[in-house]
Amino acid sequence: RQLELATSRTQTGYRRIRGAAGSGKSLVLATKAAKLALEGKQVLILSFNITLCNYLGDLAVRAALPQRGVRKSLTLLNYHQWAKRVCFLTGNKNSYKSLDWERSLHQVLEETLPALVIEILESRKYPEFQYDVILVDEGQDFELSWWASVRHALHPEGEAVLVADRTQDLYETADAWTDDAM
Repeated sequence: RQLELATSRTQTGYRRIRGAAGSGKSLVLATKAAKLALEGKQVLILSFNITLCNYLGDLAVRAALPQRGVRKSLTLLNYHQWAKRVCFLTGNKNSYKSLDWERSLHQVLEETLPALVIEILESRKYPEFQYDVILVDEGQDFELSWWASVRHALHPEGEAVLVADRTQDLYETADAWTDDAM
């Protein structure tokens, strides 16, 4: 089943994979990333924390063996690094810095920053932020607004996979992940 998930695509291009800790969700994501990167696809891997990104990169390298160079073909970031990169590299550094980080951190992280990213990406002026594949690990920790902003970076014919484990919902965001919200 893991190999099927790693090598197949849904008709819509969107897929959510749910499973318990240790069920192989991250391995599926890394295998899919390696396969698609070797095909020349632009692959973005996001997670809530950077440590997990490093782990996913290592898994992707192992999945690609004996071929080399996969890690260089992947963009591995946590959501906030990616959002900041979008803002800075598109000339919106001042907009990013002017967000009310000190007084409204929660609102900035959950609403204002994702809205700014959406505004930037809706212009479609930045092909360097258009990915063929977007893979999100530990999706239960993602805010829906982050997912909405990330979807704007997906090429129209692209593929997006979010993996989640409701039982590891450290930030109490998993309840928002209904099928309608996806």
